[in-house]
Amino acid sequence: MTEEIIRETTSLCPECLHQIPAEIYVDPKTNWVMMRKNCKDHGEFKDKLSINPDEYKWAQNFTKEIGSVENNSTKPVTVSSGIKPIKNGCPYDCGICDNHESAPCICLIDVTNKCNLSCPICFANASAKGYVVQPTYDQIVQIMEHFRSMKPHPAPMLQLAGGEPTVREDLPKIIRKAKELGFIEVMVSTNGVRMGKSLEYTRKLHDAGVDAVYLQFDATDDPETWKKVRGVNLWPLKKKVIEHCREVGQYGVMLVPTVAKGVNDHQIGAILEYAKNNADVISGVVFQPVSLCGRISFEELMDLRYTTSDLKKAINESTNGAVTRFYPIATTGKLTKLLAWFDNKPEWAMLSHKDCGFATICVVDEHDNWRPIEDFFDVEGLIGWANKVYDMVYNKEVPKPTGLLKGVDLSKYGVIAETVGKFVDDVTGIGYRQVMKAYFFGGLTKHVKNPEKIFTNKTYQSFAKLILNPSLDTAGNFLHTKNLLISCMHFQDAYNFDLNRVKHCLVHYGVIDPNDSNKVLEIPFCAMNTVHRENIERKLALQDEEAEKPEVIQQKMESLLDSIKE
Repeated sequence: MTEEIIRETTSLCPECLHQIPAEIYVDPKTNWVMMRKNCKDHGEFKDKLSINPDEYKWAQNFTKEIGSVENNSTKPVTVSSGIKPIKNGCPYDCGICDNHESAPCICLIDVTNKCNLSCPICFANASAKGYVVQPTYDQIVQIMEHFRSMKPHPAPMLQLAGGEPTVREDLPKIIRKAKELGFIEVMVSTNGVRMGKSLEYTRKLHDAGVDAVYLQFDATDDPETWKKVRGVNLWPLKKKVIEHCREVGQYGVMLVPTVAKGVNDHQIGAILEYAKNNADVISGVVFQPVSLCGRISFEELMDLRYTTSDLKKAINESTNGAVTRFYPIATTGKLTKLLAWFDNKPEWAMLSHKDCGFATICVVDEHDNWRPIEDFFDVEGLIGWANKVYDMVYNKEVPKPTGLLKGVDLSKYGVIAETVGKFVDDVTGIGYRQVMKAYFFGGLTKHVKNPEKIFTNKTYQSFAKLILNPSLDTAGNFLHTKNLLISCMHFQDAYNFDLNRVKHCLVHYGVIDPNDSNKVLEIPFCAMNTVHRENIERKLALQDEEAEKPEVIQQKMESLLDSIKE
């Protein structure tokens, strides 16, 4: 077997963080997809990207083939404070600069780096850092307004994180302000300590308008694993969080396991089973293979590196092969835009790089068994049809006569959407948006499998609603049933850093510029954590008087857990 070069990119030296060229290739000895790069000062570095080269190569081409890679919202992206000029190149000029190629879908704000835990796996905790970074309420509003002012489309989603965001007393106030500013989904990333302790606090977040709780969830009933990952057994507390969410009607909980090889990768099946058994509250699982920090040898790196391909293998071993395809996140790009257009809402799409992760849906059938989404839909055919219809909408085209508009040839009345809409309103009472929705429905039905079961079995009501009324709302409600989103975001570190991925990042940190408090810096997730975080946070840091020592936090946690155990 000979070595195969898949593509070339630019990476960073893990020692000096300088740009260096890199090759992505298939190693003939291991049949793994690897990254290889060489720094003139620090030598050669290699890292593992995938244990499944065939699937890796399929994903590289699939997004292009399916037609969802184009992003019309970033040429250029503009914000109220302007775009930062290119000076040192990517990823050093983040602010954001003209190099970026994907519009941000998620505005991520670390509302504090204080925490009520002291986890071995953490890059943001004040106890570990030795200093406190906590923007004021007004600064958080400033950041949110920055992301909502983007042209032509504002960032649609907000994620409040940390540290631990629930240690802020004004978190409900921040959530309410975010909804007021128009974020269509507000997410809180939390360890669940405060929510597990207090039903009333869970209700406060729910009443404030939080749409999704991203719950740190690294294991199930395995005390030793919890202690390795988080320093204390959090299982009793995690169950309380789910109970409290159920009681207050807080649906849309996403379990977020940080997966470390040899530490908790054996828990993947148990986590999926727990999600399935609590699918009335839990909408899915977002796995995050751990990023590796610090200096380590190649042998240590190979022992610790857990790739998305390792995760995919473990998921299918746990679900009896229920995932036929692990689709790149960008697969649904035009479908999402189309659904937003149907709702007359700003268009957005998650057009990330193919290596950033995957997203698919597992169905829990009427017998409580895992089933592939492909058992119910021709997924590739459906996506292809959505792409075609969206392209027609984007180009202001109209369909040929269908049964809906029999005898009326809309095309002869021009291709301007407003003209078509007015014509159809005058003649049939149906606007252009409704015509295209009906046209989409007509083609959509050709890609539905087992329609008899979907339209007659109560288990699949969400399928029927989505088919009959395709919209962002019905798509969202699709996951408030026994359909579980199974996805992964594999964040980068200095060893596997790929500038092509950074340029297509969708999750952008918003931080106040430490050199000019009137400006907001917008920094792609992996660039923030690999390159920028320490420098920015030290400039923004408050006095360390409020940072508690890890041992004090540990004692408080053990006391808390004793109080909530059944």
